Amino acid sequence: MILERFVDNMKLTEKYSERGFSLVEVTVAMAIAAVAVVSILGLLPQGLETMREAGDEAIKARIHQQILNEIQMTPFKAKQTDSPIEDYNGLELFYDQQGEELETSDEGSFEHIYSARVTIPKSGDSFPNSVTGESEGSKKFDGMRFAEKADVNEYIRPVIVEVAAVGGIGKNFEWDEDKYRPLISVYQTYVVQMGNNLDPKTP
Repeated sequence: MILERFVDNMKLTEKYSERGFSLVEVTVAMAIAAVAVVSILGLLPQGLETMREAGDEAIKARIHQQILNEIQMTPFKAKQTDSPIEDYNGLELFYDQQGEELETSDEGSFEHIYSARVTIPKSGDSFPNSVTGESEGSKKFDGMRFAEKADVNEYIRPVIVEVAAVGGIGKNFEWDEDKYRPLISVYQTYVVQMGNNLDPKTP
């Protein structure tokens, strides 16, 4: 009797163990998987664009740092109109997709990806349009002062480096055109002639 029941239970177990998924279960599982895959695919373009923008900003920051390092190592003589630092004012440089500088003399023979423009204004010079957000010459540099009525300090100068991703635009890119302004990243810092007090009132 007990043996017969055991055999019957074994047969019942085998019967249910051979049972598979129903068509409804398979359909529901496929629908859930399809929704998940579509959601992931929808996020891919946004993720790739974010990665591209992050890489772009990293290369622009690297270009700015390279230029700034060169300027900081250049002798700055405030009392001389032919100071070597003046050679950088208005200079435009060209870079490849990795942020490596290209020879300016070859500018017409390559498709550069990034351009950089350096401005080191003196008192009375205009700021670039990308800094002011206004038309050309709308804002002029009034010199560095430590107080409202203090004399202009000649030993400190602002350095403005504009870097733009110009791939596909090439030589048609114009720094001061409004339509290109969103492409430009602006970095501002200062250089100081060493060996001088910044504050003219300080003995």
